Amino acid sequence: MANITTTTAAVFIPEVWSLETLRAAEASLTMAPMIKRYDSLVRGRGDTIHIPNISNLTANDKTQGSEVTTQAITETETSISIDQWKETSFEIEDIVKTQSQYDLRSEYTSKAGYAIAEAIDSDLLGLYSSLTSTDVGEYGVDVTDATLVTAIETLDNVNAPLEDRYFIVKPSQKSAVMKLDKFVSAYHLGDVNMSSPVQKGPNSRYLWGEIYGIPFYYSTQVNTTAGTPTQTHNMLFHKEAFALALQQAPRTQASYWQKDLAWIVTVDTIYGFSVLRSTFGVEVRS
Repeated sequence: MANITTTTAAVFIPEVWSLETLRAAEASLTMAPMIKRYDSLVRGRGDTIHIPNISNLTANDKTQGSEVTTQAITETETSISIDQWKETSFEIEDIVKTQSQYDLRSEYTSKAGYAIAEAIDSDLLGLYSSLTSTDVGEYGVDVTDATLVTAIETLDNVNAPLEDRYFIVKPSQKSAVMKLDKFVSAYHLGDVNMSSPVQKGPNSRYLWGEIYGIPFYYSTQVNTTAGTPTQTHNMLFHKEAFALALQQAPRTQASYWQKDLAWIVTVDTIYGFSVLRSTFGVEVRS
């Protein structure tokens, strides 16, 4: 018996293209809003920011009839070099623009902007290696409650203010903390009718909640070093641990290139970044 099948009738069966596109998944970009910013100082000029450091003074005993002890301190400075210039560009030929049912220029411009933001976020997360406070935790071992407490104590010991502190960890370590009943169980929190701060979470896509009053972020951008075991460089830091100076905010420029019969689009930015207070952050190893 001869049947009409999808093979023999293939010319009658259309292929359907969605009007929506499926963009590549994007990592969470969290660092820039959480650190000290010096954008306004270099907006439109300069290639280096000099930040004078002010040391503490010492209280001396005063003996009656004697002179006070004056203190002369040779101060240092912290500098930020504005030496990063990043760009992302693409070119769309006229034939593609004419025949495509998608607004590819808009789609790829959005992705170009993300690429620039991702580069800045990556640079800032890489500063973990310049922190001078003693690291806590152990590579290859999930973070524990004791590890988090020790990290907090480390910042306490260097007089980092409690305000403006942040945890940022790999998603795997968010999962590790989720397994700690202390932070998610109503029994431990004392109110079975109320969501915990961790469960409820503030209004941020990647702000999971708070641990001991400190915002707890997660991101796949957190640095890792290949090895046995893999080294994961989570962090707890105060806002003044790191600095970013965005001299030129990401800008989009487009021009028509007749030689190629195409539109060329570029997104670029100019910035500098640095460790500001090396003791105000601690690597939380896992």
